[in-house]
Amino acid sequence: MTTPVSVERCLPEIVALYDRLKAHRHDIHEYPETAFNTTRTVEKITGFLKEQGITENIDTSSVPGCVFVLINGKKPGKTIALRADIDALGMDDMTTNEWKSKKAGFAHACGHDGHQTWLLGAITYLAKHSDFNGRVLGIFQAAEETAEGAAAIVKAGILEKYDVKEIYGAHDEPFLPKGHFGFKVGPMQAASDSFLITVTGLGTHGGRPHLGIDPIPAVTEMYQAFQTIVSRKVNPLESAVLSVCSINAGKPNAYNIVPPTASLGGTVRTFLPKNRDLVESNMRRMAEGIAQAHGVKLDIWYQRLISAVINSEGTTLAAIKVAEDLVGKENVVAAMDPFMSSEDFSCYLEKIPGTMLRVGIRDEQHEIGLHNPKFDFNDEVIPLAATLFVKMTYARLEALSKQ
Repeated sequence: MTTPVSVERCLPEIVALYDRLKAHRHDIHEYPETAFNTTRTVEKITGFLKEQGITENIDTSSVPGCVFVLINGKKPGKTIALRADIDALGMDDMTTNEWKSKKAGFAHACGHDGHQTWLLGAITYLAKHSDFNGRVLGIFQAAEETAEGAAAIVKAGILEKYDVKEIYGAHDEPFLPKGHFGFKVGPMQAASDSFLITVTGLGTHGGRPHLGIDPIPAVTEMYQAFQTIVSRKVNPLESAVLSVCSINAGKPNAYNIVPPTASLGGTVRTFLPKNRDLVESNMRRMAEGIAQAHGVKLDIWYQRLISAVINSEGTTLAAIKVAEDLVGKENVVAAMDPFMSSEDFSCYLEKIPGTMLRVGIRDEQHEIGLHNPKFDFNDEVIPLAATLFVKMTYARLEALSKQ
């Protein structure tokens, strides 16, 4: 048996739901689903809501694999959204828990099973205590890991349909102690871009290189040149990452064959749009020049996946105040260092103000980082996180009613 962290600060009705919430989280962990293929997860979420008496204003058809639930306050007012991601990762679960994944090659190794659970706790409470001005839209979003879910929701016009004024989300954080919350005004998580550069020369016998065009020197020169972009072209006081994560050419046992093609691929992470443009433009210019110098053909695939999570100042400062009132200033990190990981919550923030925060889960049993096959979410933080969402909702709807 586990006891919720800071239980004395949690809403008693949410604490009373703790065992049921844990059961939901464990069930979802056992049967992870990825991308938009979250049919069973959606059924479990809607089943939980209906079990708690929430039977109206549930939408599972507007965006595949997602659930939207609208809670109306007793008085008219503005609408805010609370978002949780619900998809898993395509990787093995190497934990030893009773609720270990039953699906080989799939695992909730990022905590989205916990995210949806704390949102269920918050939505359940808000539905039973709807004495507020306005409305709350619960967004249970699929396909965060593939960077497609939030964009699909925005494209479907969900924010406009419900006239959402602000949005809030949270992610579990293994490097932050349980019972703590983390915030950051401005850039919180980086934009994510992917690239694959392929050069084509002319294959030949390894003993007769002059009869072909070797693509490997071109690729290796590109690799070296790319290392100067961040170190010599990005302002040292600003952050950027350019990582070449794969280089491929020929076959390991083909000792006497110069291959016709070679490639390198990787990721770019930035916070500022100007640096995003700078890195991409310099990569293209360098690759084109090197390819021309070596006489090889060039193909550049560069995809901008997700923009940076840039938390709005007003919503974030307000959320910090609520968190400090709930757990004390000593348990709130008001200015976390930003992360180079990405989050498609940024798609919402490009449309409306909002805040992505971090929920600490670290203790002696939960020290493993995200996206690790031995990672598991810490159930003890569910009631506290749900309580924070409830109190943020009340505070923000009250503030918006006065505007």
